[in-house]
Amino acid sequence: MKRVISIVMLTTFTLLATGCSNDKSTVERKGLTGFVVEADYQKNRLLVVESDETKQGEDYEAEWYSLNKDAIILDNNSNPALFTDAEVGSKVETWSTSHSLESYPASTDLSKLIIADDVKHPDSPMLQKTAIQAAIIYIKNLTNRPGTIIIQNVSTNETEWIIQIYHYIYNEEKSYKLGIDATTGEVREIQ
Repeated sequence: MKRVISIVMLTTFTLLATGCSNDKSTVERKGLTGFVVEADYQKNRLLVVESDETKQGEDYEAEWYSLNKDAIILDNNSNPALFTDAEVGSKVETWSTSHSLESYPASTDLSKLIIADDVKHPDSPMLQKTAIQAAIIYIKNLTNRPGTIIIQNVSTNETEWIIQIYHYIYNEEKSYKLGIDATTGEVREIQ
């Protein structure tokens, strides 16, 4: 009986000592690679959504990343960058140290962010992120309803950025193919 009590006391002590430990070791996990479709700099958070190029499964993952106090922000060349350099339309890679909350879009912390270089249209100075920003504004004004915007694909022709967008609104889905004039920024729907 003394042996059973000793084992119970030892187990209890071990659990209490481990539970009260200040060692908060964290494991960083790779998050999403995709486009920033919303940025809230006041709350230090970004909504990142996968594209056709980066999605892993059938569905497009979307995640709100809240900047943690130890976050590392870098450009594509591993130089320090600012959180505000990750603008709507920027392509980014994310890392996190906490599990995602189960929702759509999900949410988690942001421990590391790499911001890809801006891509320029081959025949115009307009940047890809500027074209994506114009496309997102167009869709938001067109639908005037909240939802998750997914940049499925981005390409160019001689005069335009061609952006395929998927707009998910509470179990409603609509796809758009938009042409953004690389000189004027004018947006048109392509049939």
